[in-house]
Amino acid sequence: MLAAQASPEEIYGPSVAPLLLALQRPATAVTQTFAQRFYGSLMQASETRSVLGLLGRAEFARLESAQTRHLLMLLDPLLDAEAHRTQAQSVGRVHALVGVDMMWLIDAYKLYQQTLHDALRDLPRQEQLQLQHVLDRRLLLDLQAQSAGYQQIEEELSCALASIQQAAMMARSTIDLYQGVLKALCGLDGVLAANVARLGTRGLLEIEALDGPLAQAHANAIRAGEAPPVRITRDAPGAGETEGAAARAWRSAQVTASDAYLLAPEAEPWHELGMRLGFRSSVAIPLLDETGQTFALLSLYSRWPGFFRARGRHLFLQHVQQTIGLAALRHGQGHVIAHELRQRYRALVTARRMALLYQPIIDLKTGALRKVEALGRLVEEDGSLVSPGEFLPTLGNQDLLRLFEFGMEQACRDLADWHAAGLRFSVSLNLPPQGVGEPAFHEALLHTLRHACIDIRMLELEILESQEFKPAADRDQFLHELKMLGIRLVQDDLGSGHSSLLRMDSMPFDEVKIDQGLVRRAAQRHPHRAFGFIYFLTQLAHELGASVTVEGLENPGLIEAAAVMGADCGRGFGIARPMPAAEVADWARRAQEAQEATDPLHPRTAWGALAGYLLWDRQLKALDPWPEMVEDFVRAPCRVQRYIDSQDPDNAELKRLLDKNHAVALGGSSGRMYRLTRRDVIQALAELGRRAAPGA
Repeated sequence: MLAAQASPEEIYGPSVAPLLLALQRPATAVTQTFAQRFYGSLMQASETRSVLGLLGRAEFARLESAQTRHLLMLLDPLLDAEAHRTQAQSVGRVHALVGVDMMWLIDAYKLYQQTLHDALRDLPRQEQLQLQHVLDRRLLLDLQAQSAGYQQIEEELSCALASIQQAAMMARSTIDLYQGVLKALCGLDGVLAANVARLGTRGLLEIEALDGPLAQAHANAIRAGEAPPVRITRDAPGAGETEGAAARAWRSAQVTASDAYLLAPEAEPWHELGMRLGFRSSVAIPLLDETGQTFALLSLYSRWPGFFRARGRHLFLQHVQQTIGLAALRHGQGHVIAHELRQRYRALVTARRMALLYQPIIDLKTGALRKVEALGRLVEEDGSLVSPGEFLPTLGNQDLLRLFEFGMEQACRDLADWHAAGLRFSVSLNLPPQGVGEPAFHEALLHTLRHACIDIRMLELEILESQEFKPAADRDQFLHELKMLGIRLVQDDLGSGHSSLLRMDSMPFDEVKIDQGLVRRAAQRHPHRAFGFIYFLTQLAHELGASVTVEGLENPGLIEAAAVMGADCGRGFGIARPMPAAEVADWARRAQEAQEATDPLHPRTAWGALAGYLLWDRQLKALDPWPEMVEDFVRAPCRVQRYIDSQDPDNAELKRLLDKNHAVALGGSSGRMYRLTRRDVIQALAELGRRAAPGA
């Protein structure tokens, strides 16, 4: 009955207005009665009752009134085609958003059509037929326009998914991923707030990223105590206890929706805030790791009741869950950082409240200044400095680009000033892994160099190998171009777990830096293991043609041990602390005057002697196949003996342990007694070094 295509020229305008005007009064009563009867019948069916049951009493009354007004609009003599189409499409969008099935509408309009036909029976036959024609066509056009509204919503959901997939592919950091995804989701009609949270201290969810017109107000209210934060407990709630959708989603690892936010008992602690902000439904989407455990939670809040249960919506949410979860795991997570802190640091970057400090790097053999490393800091309003460990995890790709641009410009200016003052050393600057192969970073680098008055060969870029690298072809082309410019490339933080010597074979690094965390462990329980690791990494790097800088050298013992183990350069508080550019020249001149070469064969510290002993031990093991050579080797003066003679001649206990070890060593290095005496010498030297270290 409603299947024919309608032509708007026949059913609007002056030709039909008199007919509709005569019908208005009786049709109004009929329509009002029909709306009440229709919604009463919907409440009898379980499927439709589940949708209407999401509404409060007042909302249900408003819905019934709105539907009555819309049906009466169809009878308006002054209605024109464009206004009708616009209004009906808008109504269709609302129906689609709250989960009203299109088939319910078609059934309702068939009933309404029949009701109107019945109301026309007392009219003259010709007038009755004319009105039936007009009303049937208007009802059909209304359904067609509402169907277009449904289609709009489907298209918008598809576009949001495409944007989310694009964000997952293009994001160069976790925060960029989250912000891109949240922006796409908050573009959906009625999504008022969205956030990503992770488990922070005391079992509370900490919001790390947010978007949406009311997201900040929602976060502020919870932070101010107007509603409780979400607490995640290990165990399920007991009998009689309720658990919010977010906590349930986290523990169950299942997408969990609250279709009627203001009616759901489990959301009662948040009802007042939800009412104020206009939240009518919500969903909590857990992001899962490889084992199926939740590591983050994506929460969405809509002004539409039932928004997240509409037909096809669950499939949409599952797709979002899988796309974001997999992308987030590729980037890694790091420690939890509150959204407010992220915003503060990113605002400082945008305002260019940045500064560079420089830390000297010396030649470990000669003590000469080889270069300085530029270290970025953010400058708070009170002038205090924020270290990279605090702010770098909060920055997105654009923030990192701004930081890199500032660092390049400032480092080139400072380098030019030092060279003009007759100081010849290099400057080293970090290039974020997200920038490797990224055109924007490449252009920023070239732009700065075009306007800088420096010898490009005195510029080094440090790169931390990470999962943020672009594909190998883009990466290699980028690094090749840097090399062609004369820029030295340094692989940062070797041994940290991010970098690998295996990659050095395919990447043109001139130098590697051994992670300071590894070196700092030397001051703790097992310095000999850290020294052995330094030796191993240094030998491999040298085999690949790269020099080695050891970071974290905080005392003379560590400095000397790194030199004995064959490293080329060193950086750390034991050499110099980071300083402003204005102080570098004076430090360099003082260091040149006090310059003192390190003699790896004659250590002056216990840890230098320990490093020397580890080399001696390796040499002894290498002689095991030739026992006739062992005696001459053992009886020759070793580094530990030279240390005792020159630095600690009264240490009878250390001398006794060394003599005992050497006596046993005459029989080779494979025996149990040798291993025991070796352990004793190592422990004694390690303890002496710890006592000599500042703060030990």
